[in-house]
Order: sequence, then C-alpha cells, then structure tokens
Amino acid sequence: MTLPPTRVEEILHPGVDPRIRLFRAGEEIDTLVVSTRRFMVFVDTMSTPTLMRQITEVMRPSLNGRAVLVLNTHADWDHVYGNSLFVPGGQLPAPILGSRWTRERLLSVPALERLRSQQQEQPRFGEVTLVPPDLTFEDGFTLHGGDLTLELLHTPGHTPDHFSVWIPELRTVLAGDAAEYPFPSVRDGRALPQVRASLERLAGLRAEVVLPCHGGTTSPDLPAQNLAYFRTLSERLATLPDPAEWLNRPDEAAVQLNLSYEETLERLGSDADHVPAFYRGFHTDALRATLEELNSRRLSPEPGGE
Repeated sequence: MTLPPTRVEEILHPGVDPRIRLFRAGEEIDTLVVSTRRFMVFVDTMSTPTLMRQITEVMRPSLNGRAVLVLNTHADWDHVYGNSLFVPGGQLPAPILGSRWTRERLLSVPALERLRSQQQEQPRFGEVTLVPPDLTFEDGFTLHGGDLTLELLHTPGHTPDHFSVWIPELRTVLAGDAAEYPFPSVRDGRALPQVRASLERLAGLRAEVVLPCHGGTTSPDLPAQNLAYFRTLSERLATLPDPAEWLNRPDEAAVQLNLSYEETLERLGSDADHVPAFYRGFHTDALRATLEELNSRRLSPEPGGE
C-alpha cells in the first residue's frame, strides 16, 4: 500500500508558461496555480489543508497585490479538502469558485459520510472540514485576468460536475480529471458517452500544452490518446458474442482479447512499475463500463439499426 504524501513538490515542465506553477503531492494530485495580472488562481486544493498550506506559503511572496481566487474543478475529495484554508479567518481568505453541482455534492450526506470514514481510517484527515464553493455557475464561466483569460468548460463524465480550464492566450488546457495519463477514470457505461464527448471537446481546442491533475504529462495529444484507449476497448469488446456474459469478469475478457492491463500499458508506452497502482482498477472499471454500454446497445438498438 502506498503511503499518503506528506510533502508537496513543485514540478517544472519545459514549455509550460511560468505564469502556471504546478505542485505535486506524491501519487495523489497535481494542483496548479495561475498568476494573471489581476488574479492568483489556485486550481484545486489538494487532499488536506496541510498539503495545501505548503503551496500557499510558496506562492504568498508572489501575490504582489493580486486578488486570490480558488477554483474547484469538481468535488472529488482529493481536489477540495484544502478549501478550509481560504474561508474568512483562514490562512489566505479568498472566494471559492465552482459549479452549482460541485457545491451540492460537497453539501451532500455522501460527502460527509465519506469524510467521516476517511477520518476514522487516517489521522491526516482529522483537520478536514467540508467547505463548498461560495461563487457558483452552471454552463460555464470566464475569468478575465488582464493578460490571461481562464475559460471554464463543462467536461462531465469523470463526474457530472467536472469543469476544465482553457487559457487561449497560452493555448493551454488545465484538464483536471477529464484527461489523465495513462487513461481517465470512468464509473459506468452511462458515463462513457460523456467521457468521450469531453475528451473530444478538449482535443478540438488544439492546445499546445495539456496539464492534467494526474499523470505528470504536458502532451497536447493526451485527450486524443485517451479517446484512442476507449475506442480500442469498445472495438475489441464488441467482438464478444454476448457482452453481458463478461460483466462480472471483465479482466478475463480482456486477457482473451489482448486488452490486459499490462498489454494496454505497453501499447501506451509505459508499464506497471511507472504508473500508480490505482490505474489497474481504473482499467477494470473502463472494461466493465464498456461492456455495460455495449450490452445496453444490444438490448436497445438505435432506431434504424439492425
């Protein structure tokens, strides 16, 4: 079992504009800080206030009169548990921006139950309190920073409330969890069309830099590579006579069709020793979700289909 991170490391990527700074907490998450002429924007707030505090201390000397804003790309715990640093009376008070759905998720009973469970299992979550966004939007949002524009794009699929950030002046996408290396998480077959549509939207921007919260890459080809991954799963699993027979054993189907986790990583130019272990579960989830989608199509063919 991987030990939880205790330190945050700043990562310097050649080709990334210096106004974007990237901080990594082990295998958990990358948090980004964008400094425009008017604003300093913290994009996601790590998995604990202790980790996020390390970032705010590094960035404080660079404020130079900029207003501070926080953006939650979505409500998953590893992206929002540091929000409490920014409440009035906190270390760096600032408005927290997020979608209406992100606010609703953070105010929900399941979110509170998950936090209570984590607090029982790991002492590091003892300091966490759930703090939802206080500025919300639905369809999208544009932040005009003077020199840089941050356009918030709805990219659901990983979660219904997920938003990514497009910075047109830099041809840069902050993908959140909509795109990841080696592949993003998908929860079930109903979410797959949204996952693909969001990846297509990001790919259509023709970015020069794509920065996900997981995966450690800057490749502009990442959304297209993720699309190819899901397309390969669908094409090969579609050759099964009855997808429903494999719903409870997707990894067995994968072995038969040369879609095992190890073979998939090899095709993507990596191996299990260089990828966080939780991606094995992501691959199984993607296999099952694809089988669910294929089975649903089989049971309810589109009008005009055979």
